[in-house]
Amino acid sequence: MLSSRYLHLHEALGLGPMWLKQGAKVLPADHSAEVRPDSGGKVATMATAEPHIAATGKAPARLAAIAAVHQKEKVSDSLNKQSAEQTPQPIAEQPRPSEKAAVEPAAIKAETATAEPVFDTADIASADVMVVSICPAPEDRTAGVLFSGSVGVLLDNMLAAVGLKPDDVHKTTWIKETTVFMPQPTPEQAAAALPQISAELTASQAEVVLFLGQVFEQPDYAETIAQLCGNTPYFVVPHPARLLRQPQLKRQAWQELKKLQHVLKTR
Repeated sequence: MLSSRYLHLHEALGLGPMWLKQGAKVLPADHSAEVRPDSGGKVATMATAEPHIAATGKAPARLAAIAAVHQKEKVSDSLNKQSAEQTPQPIAEQPRPSEKAAVEPAAIKAETATAEPVFDTADIASADVMVVSICPAPEDRTAGVLFSGSVGVLLDNMLAAVGLKPDDVHKTTWIKETTVFMPQPTPEQAAAALPQISAELTASQAEVVLFLGQVFEQPDYAETIAQLCGNTPYFVVPHPARLLRQPQLKRQAWQELKKLQHVLKTR
């Protein structure tokens, strides 16, 4: 019977199987020790084979074969370990776009809702003039106050030119319940907002109404304006934002403001 170690040995030596008998049986190899012919009966282990070769520079054929087999096993183990270390790790699942998109609109809607100014007729004080714009400007929603910035400064200067102080004026907008800038609402939208603007006019007890913007000169709004004002005189001037862009319109606005001043003096 032959040990299986001899199969590795003859493979390392480059020998074919032709030297084995056809009926040979193979036994498992015992790698723990090997007796060298020139060792005087001493045991040569796999661990001592390689140091022996390094020290003498020569190796018996049997030891050289054992060392070659041992080196082959070490290389195989190293490759298996390297392959295991390079195994890709699983990637955490990312949220799908549809799940993220379902949250964002709600947050945007909540932020928009908090930016809208609050109007309450109970807080309206008596005034000589009610000044009306068609809707809040985007800048006003950001600032939380009507006629903010340079537009507000110009409006106050226009009113001061005809003797009106800030306490003499109630400033408001026709359209209030809107999340977007609406420079020209439909006649139906203007009519729907009529009850609230009428309540403001009653609460302010204003003697004159001053409309800001050419939108109030359009025929589609004439009937609704007539329902609001009734016997209360009203005037229309270009919006201060437009006057800042087109200063040549200031003369037109001044003519209307002088008419408003005359009405206030005669009442």
